Amino acid sequence: MAHRRSSIIGLLILQFLAVILYPPAFFTQAPQAIVLPPTLVLLLVLALVVTNTGHLSLEAGRNSLNFVQGVNIVVRLMMLLPNMQVAGAWNWAFLVTDLLGMGFSWYAMTRLDRLPPTALLLKHNPGVIVDKA
Repeated sequence: MAHRRSSIIGLLILQFLAVILYPPAFFTQAPQAIVLPPTLVLLLVLALVVTNTGHLSLEAGRNSLNFVQGVNIVVRLMMLLPNMQVAGAWNWAFLVTDLLGMGFSWYAMTRLDRLPPTALLLKHNPGVIVDKA
């Protein structure tokens, strides 16, 4: 039980890391992108809170977390080509963090799908809706 709890906490930390991993210099190139990490973190927190308070079923909560990670992957893919080079030189910091962010999101999505939906419960909550499939 303790191993599973630490596993899910590590997975949640990985999800947060995946959406905030950007080099600081990137936001000087594209200042409008500064809203992206806080927005995705807010959506992750909202999905966790709503799932753990019982207002959203566990399956829907897991799908919401996967949706946020999917949006992270798509947005990073859209930003990859235009930002690969800056002034004719390869932007290695952006390339590495972008690919790591996509990889972390992909890993978090696949790992979350293998866990039982009840793993999202951060504490025992009898009011939480468990899907019977």
